[in-house]
Amino acid sequence: MSLRHNPDIIHYAILCAHKGAAYFAERRLEDAASRETTIADIMAGEVAGVERVFAFNPAEHTADDVTEDIAVEIANRCGTEPIAPALHAFIETHAGLGFARGLALADKSFAAA
Repeated sequence: MSLRHNPDIIHYAILCAHKGAAYFAERRLEDAASRETTIADIMAGEVAGVERVFAFNPAEHTADDVTEDIAVEIANRCGTEPIAPALHAFIETHAGLGFARGLALADKSFAAA
């Protein structure tokens, strides 16, 4: 089934912000129609400055802010490996301090040689 001709699919739009400008992350149609890919892209840092995630279905005329759900899912998937500070901030802001507490942060500092 082609995504192009099937409007009855949930699409995920990622709203980002950078230097005071807001924009929707440019993604392939197949990626935007996948909750798993949306989560993976945010976790991997493929999209920067994530502010909100919206799920919409053109056929059903529905749109929802699913940012909290996505943040909780990401927090639940984070294991013991350190995560980027931006991802930690996203989880803390949208899922809450309870989900962010205990997640290891990656140290971005460099040792002087």
